Amino acid sequence: MGRLSPFARSEGYINSTQQSWLQKSLSISVLSSLHRRAGLILFIQVIIWTVSGFYFSWQGREALTASRYMHTLPAKPLSVMESYITPDMQLERLGDVRSVSVKLIDDRPHIEAYYVPSLDLGHETHPSTRNIHRNAVAWFDGETGHRWQTSAIMAQRLAVNSYTGSGMFNGIKDIHRSADFPGWAGPGFEVEFADNLNTRVYIDQASGTVLGHRNDPWKIADWMYRLHFMDYSGNRNFNNLLIIAAGLFSLWFVLTGIIMLVRVWRQGAFVARASLPYNTALRSKRIPANMMASDNDSNESTTKTLESKNSELQESASQEQVQQELEQQKTEQNTSVQGESESTEERKEDPDEDNNPPKVEPKN
Repeated sequence: MGRLSPFARSEGYINSTQQSWLQKSLSISVLSSLHRRAGLILFIQVIIWTVSGFYFSWQGREALTASRYMHTLPAKPLSVMESYITPDMQLERLGDVRSVSVKLIDDRPHIEAYYVPSLDLGHETHPSTRNIHRNAVAWFDGETGHRWQTSAIMAQRLAVNSYTGSGMFNGIKDIHRSADFPGWAGPGFEVEFADNLNTRVYIDQASGTVLGHRNDPWKIADWMYRLHFMDYSGNRNFNNLLIIAAGLFSLWFVLTGIIMLVRVWRQGAFVARASLPYNTALRSKRIPANMMASDNDSNESTTKTLESKNSELQESASQEQVQQELEQQKTEQNTSVQGESESTEERKEDPDEDNNPPKVEPKN
């Protein structure tokens, strides 16, 4: 069985540390990408809040409630001399009656009774006919003792009395429900006036009360209200499921931002650009300490191997240089010997040159 190399072990350790570091960096990168996308969504919602809030401050309360031409008539109490019929039999049939009030509507006695409905008696009431104490309400006519019924002529008079604009009466129609009042059960009347706002007055037939005014600017204000409070049903509900989810989403956005801020602070990377020399020097801090130690060990081992290889190369180069010098000396000796032999041979061929010196001619 072969023996494992220590370099292979160190490489495996480095790979494992690199994988753990990559997993952490990937988780942080996924978190940061989700944080950026969440920030974009919240930025859009903040823009909507800003625009809608500016619209409310610009238009005022009248645009939101469509009460520019609305006048609320105070309730007229009955005088001592006026008489009315108390519907005792019908009040007994209602069950547990909690309160009874009488007032004048269109100069007729109007009786309003709050009671706790009894399921045994088969009474069914719409949620809009209940007060804050969850009590049901019933209306009676003080002249006849029967249930109150609002006629079209009475509805027209009530609408005209609640209108203070300069427009003329433009028509009346029966309605059962209306998108302008989502929580209203109906039936009732819609009275129109010909003015610059296209005002509409809504009258409830069962109670004879003026539900409110609506006009064209109110439609824009209503959508601004829905966008601002994230209540797209139009029921004026501040605690709907969507706004609760938006609150939890904003909380998650803040927590993830704090986590990433602490991470950046621990790395010391509070620099505007990553290309700055100071920030590039800080990049080494992002690598874990164990990876730095393993890298140092690997660098030391590589330097040792390089030094050993350099020494071997130097030794082999020195040996080759000595051999070259020896060969050069041998070649020089051979050339010198050959030159001496050639000179002796030339002397042998011309022996008179040494015995007969050159003649010198006398001068005149």
